[in-house]
Amino acid sequence: MADGAAESPWRGALVDLAKGVAAAAFIGFFVNLLYLSLPLYQAQIFDRVISSASFETLTALTIIVGLMFVFQSMLDFLRSRLLLVVAARLSTALGRPVFEAAVETALKSGTASAATAMRDLNGLRGFVAGGAITLPMDMAFTPILLVVLALLHPLYGLVGLCGAGLLTLVALATEMLARRPAATAIQKNVLLQADTANAIRNSEVIAAMGMLPDLSRRWRRGQAMSLDSIEAGGTTAKFLAAFARGSRVGLQIAVICTGAALVIRQEASPGTILAAAVITSRMLSPFEHLIDGWRQWVNALAIAQRLRRLLRDGARTRSAVEVPVGRADLLVDRLSYVPPGQDAPLLRNVGFAIGPGEMVGVIGPSGAGKSTLARLVVGLWAPTTGGIFLDGQSTFLHERASFGQAVGYLPQEPLLLDGTVRENIARFRDAPIEDVVAAARQAGVHDMIGRLPKGYETPLVDGGARLSGGQRQRIALARAVFGRPRLLVLDEPNSSLDADGEAALIQAVDQARASGAAVLIVAQRMSILNKADRLVLLRDGAVAHYGDKAEVLAALGPRRRASAVAEKARLS
Repeated sequence: MADGAAESPWRGALVDLAKGVAAAAFIGFFVNLLYLSLPLYQAQIFDRVISSASFETLTALTIIVGLMFVFQSMLDFLRSRLLLVVAARLSTALGRPVFEAAVETALKSGTASAATAMRDLNGLRGFVAGGAITLPMDMAFTPILLVVLALLHPLYGLVGLCGAGLLTLVALATEMLARRPAATAIQKNVLLQADTANAIRNSEVIAAMGMLPDLSRRWRRGQAMSLDSIEAGGTTAKFLAAFARGSRVGLQIAVICTGAALVIRQEASPGTILAAAVITSRMLSPFEHLIDGWRQWVNALAIAQRLRRLLRDGARTRSAVEVPVGRADLLVDRLSYVPPGQDAPLLRNVGFAIGPGEMVGVIGPSGAGKSTLARLVVGLWAPTTGGIFLDGQSTFLHERASFGQAVGYLPQEPLLLDGTVRENIARFRDAPIEDVVAAARQAGVHDMIGRLPKGYETPLVDGGARLSGGQRQRIALARAVFGRPRLLVLDEPNSSLDADGEAALIQAVDQARASGAAVLIVAQRMSILNKADRLVLLRDGAVAHYGDKAEVLAALGPRRRASAVAEKARLS
């Protein structure tokens, strides 16, 4: 996908956000304008009503200012409601692209750090819906308030201008002195959250092997570094915020003092003192709150940068056009793969083909590249050179929905998703229960599911952690064969199975082949590979032997042949 197309969701969301914020700013202009009704009302009370002792004037002015405040409250609510809608639209526009980009980034990097992207998106939505984003809008009204002060008397305007300039300098000082520590604190906090989530996911291993004290000490060091960064920026920000609050009170005193001097010299009326004090307080309020809320802006900018980088780096390069898979013809053509950031290839010039109803097994020592080959076949990673084609289409570039309907995949770690057994087998599609049961029967897991507390509606939590390894593997096998896929890729499918489980696995593979599926199996145990038409022997990422099962086994030596015969006899 081109860079422009990759950023189109981000640009579209920004355009929509800009329109919404502009509308909120337009409404905010009238909200601030109507706020002037209070100080002007106060000035008229002191200068006209009290001196004239006119109840009619008092009643008329009170009714007018009351209506203005009702209208102002309605506009203020409308602005708040508009920002909520804009925030929801932003979250909706970026939700799916960010989720998909997070998954794609996790595939590329092999880590789950991109999972924080959804938390970032919620943080950005909260910032737009909150009050901090309106502070620049209110600050933009400052020139008008200065003009009103100057109309009351030029000295009022001068004091207000000095106050705005002082608080602006404090805001700049806050930005210069506290932004870098705050950004560092945010980065360290994100890493600390990732370490925490990783420890929770691996709690079983940590507790079993006594790793908790050491990991706890490492986590405490990370927490201390994060807290130090927060304190370094927070102390400076709090000091400057306190100085700003004190300055604002001092400026109001200066306005009152100036007004009193002007009244004594008979250059202004007494009502202007209160009006000028209220207007000055309103004018300086956004500056003070901006200093207090600078961290929200820093966080929002950092979140925006992370989301934009995620959308750019995790942009899908796959096709968006659905292309149904017809024949189960798989071709691996001169495939080589070099992982990102490495120089040595994991696979070198690998090539073979599988036709409908055929089964090819992949064997080799640990680290030979077998699981890497399985992941490349199902299109998780892009080949460095060469290609993998299913029914003539690249398995990596193929549109995911149509590709997924034609492919079944059982990874080496058969993780299940949070949801019911039925949802996991159906791949979270809205599928008839008959299709789910058919897949479970094919995988030989129907009876086992019937013994679960709620059968097919049994909820699976934490990836099915409460199930045994064999149970998870067999449910994952049912998920792989669901929908009669045209290509079935199984990576160590019998690693956690007993004899009955292996027999069910062989039956499931036989049924898939009978339906015309092409089957690729990565395995160390020969029980399932005895059914293979051909074998691929990988060594150091290259094909050492490829051909008929008997020929490849002959090349392995008598010990491996004897092992294959023994496993065949055990299952017969």
